[in-house]
Amino acid sequence: MPGFRNNQVARNVHFLDGRDDEILGFMQTGSVTWGEMDEWLHIVISMPETAYSVWTCVDDHVAETGYRHGTQITLAGNPTVIAPGFYSILSPEGDCLQVNINEERVPPRTVSFSLSNPDPRQMAFQRRVRNRDMRCVVSREEVFDYDFVTFHAAHIFPLAHLDLWRTGNWAAVLSDDEMPGSSGIHSVQNGILLDQTIHTLFDKYLVAMDPDNNYKITYFKRKTRMPGNGEPMYLNPDYPAKYQPSRALLKYHFRMAVLCNLKGRGAEYDWDEDITPGMDSVKEISGSEQGKLRFELEVASRLNALEA
Repeated sequence: MPGFRNNQVARNVHFLDGRDDEILGFMQTGSVTWGEMDEWLHIVISMPETAYSVWTCVDDHVAETGYRHGTQITLAGNPTVIAPGFYSILSPEGDCLQVNINEERVPPRTVSFSLSNPDPRQMAFQRRVRNRDMRCVVSREEVFDYDFVTFHAAHIFPLAHLDLWRTGNWAAVLSDDEMPGSSGIHSVQNGILLDQTIHTLFDKYLVAMDPDNNYKITYFKRKTRMPGNGEPMYLNPDYPAKYQPSRALLKYHFRMAVLCNLKGRGAEYDWDEDITPGMDSVKEISGSEQGKLRFELEVASRLNALEA
């Protein structure tokens, strides 16, 4: 029935088809432009860009015929920040259109925790990421007195998906000549230093950095504090390119974040990380929604740490 709205995720920008059904959307946190949306739609819509256009809506909706629309919006190179509201995706002539959405699945992530006895490869990864960044690359909050208690050396490509790392031959994108282990997943190029809160958002695809847009930081969830939103991530200018975070790996994470949030899958893996100290973490995880999948990822992360 026309008029479907996706109420499972918080959004303030909604894209409708010609039948008034919501097919895509996201949370505008203040910096996303139409030019960026042009690139995002290339990721999410499995159709040539010449086959569709974005139009303003009339009275926050479009009619089934597709004719009750406003003006056509220029996407490519448009620096205008997208205003919250409703928009329609129609043909370039303004007619109804069957919009084909990319069916690619987004691999779920869990917030990676340190092992009580990390092996030398993990320790080397942590040390190298810390020494290079010395601050959260998103908030730019600096580390003082070498106190990393609230900072995490985070993997860009998650350790839990070591099998995908290997089958995708991601090690081939690295130039690091000092990476520990055989797989390369512990390369400093697969790491960034993050504040522990931002690390959680990163692992939930709620913050991402686009290396093709000057490493611009985008939040996909509105929060009281969004440090660095709309600004470039920090890259230490004193380190050569072969030790910098990999553009290809950051681009992969950004692509997954766009797919996850525009398609409405941001809530699919909404796991509660706030487990009270002293509680049975295994029981808490296995008893939560999607608990079996989360438990498998937690175990895989720990096993892969020993194999990478």
